[in-house]
Amino acid sequence: MTAKALVVAKFEFLKTVRRKGFILGTIGLPVFMLIIIGLSLYAGAGIGTAPANQTVGYVDAVGFVQAAPGFVQYPDIAAGKAALVNGDIHSLLIVPPEYIRTGTLTVYTMDNSLLGSAGSSRSVQEFMTQNLLRHENVSDQAAQKILSPVSPTVIVLDEAGNPKGDQEILGFLLPFALTMVLALGILTSSGYLMQGIGEEKESRRGEFLLSHCSAEELLGGKILGYACVGLLQIVVWVTIGLAVIAASPFAQLFSELQVTWLVCLAVIYFILGYFLFSVSTACTASLAPSVREAQQVSAIFSMFAVFPLIFLQFLLQDPNSLMMQFLTYFPYTAPFIAMVRLTLVTVPPYEIVVSIAVLIISIAVLTRLAARIFRMGMLTYGKRVSFREVFRFIREK
Repeated sequence: MTAKALVVAKFEFLKTVRRKGFILGTIGLPVFMLIIIGLSLYAGAGIGTAPANQTVGYVDAVGFVQAAPGFVQYPDIAAGKAALVNGDIHSLLIVPPEYIRTGTLTVYTMDNSLLGSAGSSRSVQEFMTQNLLRHENVSDQAAQKILSPVSPTVIVLDEAGNPKGDQEILGFLLPFALTMVLALGILTSSGYLMQGIGEEKESRRGEFLLSHCSAEELLGGKILGYACVGLLQIVVWVTIGLAVIAASPFAQLFSELQVTWLVCLAVIYFILGYFLFSVSTACTASLAPSVREAQQVSAIFSMFAVFPLIFLQFLLQDPNSLMMQFLTYFPYTAPFIAMVRLTLVTVPPYEIVVSIAVLIISIAVLTRLAARIFRMGMLTYGKRVSFREVFRFIREK
């Protein structure tokens, strides 16, 4: 790394971290996630702005429903609807004469919110299930177990059939979460790189920079600078996450966590994945005539990072399928698919070796071509470059 490349890296780093978009994304994203989690817990605890009156009225045309706390019987539908309109009840349950045969029910409510409707349906289902069990002469003790079954104790075994401890299980879950964070870090840093190159090309600053340093130095400095940007973002996210965990009941579980070989592999895949995406993004952005078109073309690289979410069902069902093995070898999906598979099953060592080797070879080949493509793209202003022109420029000595 030459002195000029380091100057470029420092400039790109300071320029990016001072942007409002970077500060908002680095601090605002985890804060937004914490707010969402907090609201979920807030609603789950039964605290909120739900109506104070949650009483359910019912009209029983069968004659087997017994009253319970929070449920009031009405003689007919007209009386029940009148109580509903007056606000005496939150919803009205209609039990038709053919209920025992068909199981169909009707609920009237004036709460048009999704959560309100879901809450009414859930309470009605529990109420009717309890009455059905009583109708079939099921004891109250057995009915309680049916309505509120005890969650089973899940014991995870290792390959030798021995139970795994909490730390061993956590050691497999942590790389999965780390993979998602690293994928987001790769996308954001590569996005900043693409935006920076596009802006320099549109403003013609790229031509000026290439007159003072080589394409290799300019490209290397940009990749290094934005790598530091991505690293800073990940450090902030991890720090906030650790602070939240330290203040939660799970702090003791993470206190004795040991760094496993999976975490080391996650770091290796992140470094290789970042350089692969950075070089590819730099070439794409330099050839595009504008920042907008560069973003559209580079969107294909963003899709590779979300492949674990797209194929999550297939990953969970059969992590060792032929498709998953292919995606482990494919360089643009290897950093993400390989790490997710490692958290689910035992992946043969040769697949990991081949996957990393393919990544290294791909980076080496792209790096040899990237500087020429980058220089050609930065010097081409206001026109779209054809593939024939790119191939001709690459062949030139």
